[in-house]
Amino acid sequence: MKLKRIIWLLVFPLVFANCDDEATEDLVGCMDELATNYNQEAVQEGDCSFDPAVVLVSNQWIIESATAEFSGTTINLLDLTEAIPVCTHDNLFLFSDSNEVTMEDNLVLCEDGEESVLDLSGSWLIEEDVLTIENGAEVYVLSIYNLTNTSMDLRFDYNLDLNGTLFPIPANIRFVSNQ
Repeated sequence: MKLKRIIWLLVFPLVFANCDDEATEDLVGCMDELATNYNQEAVQEGDCSFDPAVVLVSNQWIIESATAEFSGTTINLLDLTEAIPVCTHDNLFLFSDSNEVTMEDNLVLCEDGEESVLDLSGSWLIEEDVLTIENGAEVYVLSIYNLTNTSMDLRFDYNLDLNGTLFPIPANIRFVSNQ
């Protein structure tokens, strides 16, 4: 009987030590330090949640895509170079901690007489998942969704000008980090 107790006392700690190792090996959690739910003990990537304000100021942004729905058809707004000059979607967007946003040319200069359709330089504010940018004359209200540490999708109503007639259409912009 004493031999069984001695064996039990020797084996028992090993059983619990192995259980702890298995639990640590399988720990799923967010491994991105920018995330609000970052778990430094995670060893397998899980879902991450981000604060849009932190993500905005942590990156320099370019427009990867811009689409809109019009009469049941998806339109690639970047292809509408007659209505939207190329230099509109070729800008670098910089968001500062002081809630200022600047828009700088990234790759292609606007040609003589050509201006970006949107001027997103000014001030910015985030309330929940809504980004508001005000440049004095204009106010842009953009809903944020599909937020990661290096990309975000923005939804807004775009007034498409077709031969002098404005058509408000729901539009989506995909911002990606330029870093």
